[in-house]
Amino acid sequence: MGEHLEIDPTSGVPASWKPATGTERETVREELGRILSSALFRNSKRFPAFLRYTVEHALTSNEPLKERTIGQEVFARNPGYDTSEDPIVRVTAVEVRKRLAQYYQRPDHRSELVIAYQPGRYVPDFSPPGPTVATTTSSTFPATSAPSVRRIRARWAATAVAAIAIAVIVGAWALASRPLARGSHDAAGRFWAPIVTSSDALLLCIGDPSRIPDQPDPVQTAGAVDDLTVQEFLRTNSVRYMDAVTLALIASELRARGKPFHIRRPASTRLKDLRDGPVVLIGGLNNPWTIKLSEGLRFTLAADPDGAYVRDRDRPGDRQWRPEASGRLIKNINQTYGLITRVQDSATGHAVLTVSGLVHGTRAAGECIVDVACLQSAERLGSAPLDARNVQIVVVATVMGEDSGAPRVIAVHSW
Repeated sequence: MGEHLEIDPTSGVPASWKPATGTERETVREELGRILSSALFRNSKRFPAFLRYTVEHALTSNEPLKERTIGQEVFARNPGYDTSEDPIVRVTAVEVRKRLAQYYQRPDHRSELVIAYQPGRYVPDFSPPGPTVATTTSSTFPATSAPSVRRIRARWAATAVAAIAIAVIVGAWALASRPLARGSHDAAGRFWAPIVTSSDALLLCIGDPSRIPDQPDPVQTAGAVDDLTVQEFLRTNSVRYMDAVTLALIASELRARGKPFHIRRPASTRLKDLRDGPVVLIGGLNNPWTIKLSEGLRFTLAADPDGAYVRDRDRPGDRQWRPEASGRLIKNINQTYGLITRVQDSATGHAVLTVSGLVHGTRAAGECIVDVACLQSAERLGSAPLDARNVQIVVVATVMGEDSGAPRVIAVHSW
């Protein structure tokens, strides 16, 4: 390590870099902020907490980090907890590494400072932007020259400051002037086209906090709320946390695509409301409109005495898409399933997008429909573009406490 920058003698490219000044450390924190505000991290509690803690440790200490220490400091585990029985730190580290790789694979992030973790390590490595440094080291200065390192650092610092300034200016202008643009020719653009291109108003209908077994057909009079006491109204005027997170994801995507919308609960939604324009239904068994409009489709949510599962009409006896659990303790659930359905509905005459799932599955489905890579994998698996045909997508995601990992597409059906 020379002048805080290690050069690979065979390639001349920096392998890692240790921030030495307050300005350099602040630059790393700026990059951390950009990562945490991305869709890959902003809707999780566990992954940002791990990332913040380990990055700050790397900036302020030269000591290694132990799994047990992170478990105590970040995830509030007892000092003597069994790491083999509770692998939350290892599982989180693997997922964070994967999400960071996805973040830096995107073209608009490839010129940024890199934060990365080596397998088996919990202290991150930092690397200056690769292309700028590689050009400098290979074309101008020998790898062992101390002045070369200082020039590399100076040039990198100037580039980083300029990039940050441009990002701040562009971000402020975008927020102040108009919704952010989204691509219309990628997998996400094709998927959202039937929903956002309509000139009619869009309705977002979010499920109730729990399914009411004796609830009648979801067509209620507008004045029904007048018959409720304040306590009854407050109990009904709430939603599930996972559904709320999914609502935030979808609302952000719609805003970015310039599509206005309004939000209602099932109890205040009538069939005539669904006929006014495209609809996005959030929630599965807790949203009666999801159940009603999904009748007859290949993939649906169902339940038997052993619990809920994603049913495949073509394999009615199969229960492979049921959350794995030992008993009913949430800590024993290892994975979850989400279901995405987008159809041109004959009952409403408009496009209907349903985002539902089991346990954390609604959130996993919501993360998939705002992630280009997830929708690209759906196109590959289904061997068809997502713009015109009716489509159903089943996703699976790992579960750890209150969070779910990145969704993975496991089945696609289109017609």
